[in-house]
Amino acid sequence: MICYIVTETWAKYCEMDCHAIKHDLERLSGDLCLVMHFSQVTRERIEDARPWAICHSGGGTPHEDYDLLQRDEYTWLITQSGIPQIGFCGGHQLIAELFGAPVGTMRELGPGEADLNPGYVPGLFKEFGVWPVEIVAEDPLFEGVSSPILVRESHRSEIKQLPDGFRLLASSADCRIQAMVHETLPLYGTQFHPESRLEHYPDGHRIVANFLRIAHERG
Repeated sequence: MICYIVTETWAKYCEMDCHAIKHDLERLSGDLCLVMHFSQVTRERIEDARPWAICHSGGGTPHEDYDLLQRDEYTWLITQSGIPQIGFCGGHQLIAELFGAPVGTMRELGPGEADLNPGYVPGLFKEFGVWPVEIVAEDPLFEGVSSPILVRESHRSEIKQLPDGFRLLASSADCRIQAMVHETLPLYGTQFHPESRLEHYPDGHRIVANFLRIAHERG
């Protein structure tokens, strides 16, 4: 079994439709995928389920606005359990925060600069849509893809400093920490959304498949 953990508020989780992502993760992993809200995570539940891989979702609510970062058992899951894991967008930022790195907005829009998503925090620069991301270090996560990868982005915040113990894997022109990996733990993060199903941009699902292969081999 694998797990997909939603890192949003409970109200927004109840509004989300996770079926497509669940189906894609099951297809890519060849195993069942259990979808959970972060508030449902307990050490006992994780040890009973025995997932061999965990994916952490993105989310549009700043982590300081709810109790995500204060959940000791969720912190244990990411920092101490040793289960192979990857965070997407907000999940990527969550991992950085739990390892002591700061997260903040990217920047304000310049004069005459287009707002790519004016309905979401207008006036701030956002990577929104399909963007090129440069691979800056070799890693099995990028097996079978060529730099730059083309992946879906949907964020206004970024990790401001690489967490201690992590290695930088990918960057874009406007966001330095687009992908990272812990130097000793099986722990990845991507600022972009590789889990998004984009028929004409297959790099994302190839990256997820690579992570699942890495996780299976580590298990």
